[in-house]
Amino acid sequence: MKLNRIVFTVFVLSAVLRAGAEIDPDYFRPVRPIGVGGQAAWNVRSVFFMYPPTFDFKRCEGAQSYRFTVKDEAGVERTFTGKTPNVSLAPIWKDLPISGWMDLRCEALDAQGAVIAKAGERSFWKQAPFRAGTYQNKKRSADETSKRIARYIMSLPIVKANYLSGKPVPKEMVNVNNQVFVAYPSKMGAAVVSAMAKIAHGDTDEAKAALKLAEGAVKKLMSVTESEGKVLAGFPRTYEAHEGLSKHPEKMVRLNSGKIMLVYPRAVANAYLDLYAVTKDEKLKAAAVKIADLYLKLQGEDGSWPLNVWIENGKSVEKNRLVPVHMLGFLERMYELTGESKYRDAADKAFAYVDKGPLKSWNWEGQFEDVVPTEPYRNLTKHDACDTAMYLVRRFPNDERRLQEARELVRFAEDQFVCWERPMHGKKDPRCTMAVWCCESWRCPAVLEQYNCYVPIDASAAKMIRTWLAMYRATKNPLDLARACTLGDAIIRETRDNGYLPTFWMDSCEDWPNCTLASAAALAEIHLEKSNIKK
Repeated sequence: MKLNRIVFTVFVLSAVLRAGAEIDPDYFRPVRPIGVGGQAAWNVRSVFFMYPPTFDFKRCEGAQSYRFTVKDEAGVERTFTGKTPNVSLAPIWKDLPISGWMDLRCEALDAQGAVIAKAGERSFWKQAPFRAGTYQNKKRSADETSKRIARYIMSLPIVKANYLSGKPVPKEMVNVNNQVFVAYPSKMGAAVVSAMAKIAHGDTDEAKAALKLAEGAVKKLMSVTESEGKVLAGFPRTYEAHEGLSKHPEKMVRLNSGKIMLVYPRAVANAYLDLYAVTKDEKLKAAAVKIADLYLKLQGEDGSWPLNVWIENGKSVEKNRLVPVHMLGFLERMYELTGESKYRDAADKAFAYVDKGPLKSWNWEGQFEDVVPTEPYRNLTKHDACDTAMYLVRRFPNDERRLQEARELVRFAEDQFVCWERPMHGKKDPRCTMAVWCCESWRCPAVLEQYNCYVPIDASAAKMIRTWLAMYRATKNPLDLARACTLGDAIIRETRDNGYLPTFWMDSCEDWPNCTLASAAALAEIHLEKSNIKK
């Protein structure tokens, strides 16, 4: 048995090293081609492409074929002809420079090959693909770094003031680096409870301190939970006003304080269950059940939920529906905890919504508490796509069709949001229409968050790590493990010796501790996966 494990480990490592010698052939195959199977134009705002794209160029009357010409930064043009204006750039993708700005034009041709019209044009940045073995080495283990991050969060004065003092946080303690703790209580409280629950095992001083902090965070969450008799009784609030907030969070809290975003009660309930697994405190389980049952009451006939609801009456705020991927795992967890089929039935309805909705439309809308809901394809993110991929491989481990769907979701996420190398030569180019900031200081490999915040975020790297680890467990593709470990190494390099991990991997000093804790959890998962391989 031990020999088999050693052989397997050698196989994984040798496959990864071989992959560094050449680019994975999968990078020459398009992601979710437009027009195929009725696929809508999902990439209308896209600027970066790692895989050969297709575009929604117009069909021209009288055209017999279409000529595609791509000019690289050196002025070299490469041309091929396709039958429609929506074919991918795969025929010349391998011949283009590994990265750089590309200017594309598509021309309609008649039967004699003469140009009769311009079908479209587009500029984009060709992203460098993953090349194993070419990135910086890490400076410490994933396990040690994960622990340092958690200890750092536990030591923060704002954490102690918010969760242990039992008093309002003093105005003078709130600044741009910690204000999210008080502005977004559900998001931050859930992250702290879940993280501390992982440490609160045993009889060590650290475990006792983690348990005390988790219980304090629960009390804080309970203090912002809607009381009995209210329409949304049991749901914690998404926003909380506080003196000392800077301009943007203050505005978001002021505009949205009468709403609850349905992304976050589920996160709080999961956190309660994480701590319940440690303490067996029935009050935590009861609070989670109350949240779950209210979700069941609010679930629509379509299987989803409103994105935001008014606290006063529980009615939907806007037409945007929740992308209910987060709900799937939570409802399955409730089913396993209680044995009540109503939770699995609700999960099945929610998955049917995803199956017929974003899995078909590819509208992976970014739904964050500090971003205004958008029209389709205006603000894509990889988060829900990755969560869907992880759900598919867990729920349908032997279903080849579902595994292929999961793989396509991961390819989309890498194509649009992963930067193995710094893009755009480290400077904003007029051809980039995204909300990128400080691109000259981006530290890569990294992962971008959403189109409306197209910058490297530590939690985005964490999400890709968890997704590639899930794919590795499902398919045993060593490149999935290699990609996950490479991003893990990036998190480790970004983490300072005292455990501080910046949220933004660029010249910016705004920190989101929930992101920090997500990174710690991803590193812990890498450590566990490597430990399992070595056994």
